[in-house]
Amino acid sequence: MEQRLTLHASLMRLRARQFRRYLRKLGCKGSQTLHFTLVHDTMARKPVQPTSQSKARAMTLHKQMKQLERRISRITLLTRAKRPVPLKLKNDEGYAVFMTINYREKARGDFQAVRAHFIDVDLNKISELLNTSEEAERRKQELLANPVEQIESISVTRTKQGRYRLLAQRGARRVRQLKRKFLFKHRRLIRGSMIVETKNGYHIYWAIRKGSIGWFVPIQRALVRKFNSDPKITDLSRVMRVPGFYHRKNPANPYLVRVRRWGRKRPYTQAELILRLALSF
Repeated sequence: MEQRLTLHASLMRLRARQFRRYLRKLGCKGSQTLHFTLVHDTMARKPVQPTSQSKARAMTLHKQMKQLERRISRITLLTRAKRPVPLKLKNDEGYAVFMTINYREKARGDFQAVRAHFIDVDLNKISELLNTSEEAERRKQELLANPVEQIESISVTRTKQGRYRLLAQRGARRVRQLKRKFLFKHRRLIRGSMIVETKNGYHIYWAIRKGSIGWFVPIQRALVRKFNSDPKITDLSRVMRVPGFYHRKNPANPYLVRVRRWGRKRPYTQAELILRLALSF
């Protein structure tokens, strides 16, 4: 019993250190307001309207960095009506913790600074568009018959444009294999970046100093092409999962999002990042 309590206390301290160092790595300053979105993990990939109501599937919250409590168990965020919401409790209840990466003082105000460029590498999914139902069915059977991919689920739906969207989910063992391959393949390009490991892949960040807001989207699009990462991760208001909190889509097997590598101390300039990664526009 005593050993379990000691391990629990160590884990809580680790989570707190990961969370706070992550914020500092992004250049968040004490006087700045940080904006968070809590989305129930059963809805995290579905279009939901954020709300501050406690029983809703999603909520938007905020707090000044200098006011954040040091212990994970004590952190409370605020609704627009300044009602406190306990962050760990919500995460325990199944809410994923996301944060707006770039800086704006008000949740719906103009952005004032680029904190980082980043990508989302999701190795769990296979998503393909096919022209006919016959092509979709053939591709479905190919994937199911391929033991390497370890497909756990697969579906085909028709789009509004009349094409067929195939969506397959890989098994955990295959995802672990692909994680190792990704890090090895891109080891030179991602040297110096901060790498956050998620259940299904990686969030990779390049902290930025004195960045131009006008250059943010073009660089994000170039990063998507370079790494074949999630094409939706291009807008200034994008939110990302925060390390130190759990991914709970499978309540029986929660996954702690954590920083695998902190990267270099000095942030990049956008010009340096373009040159470093040989980005094309």
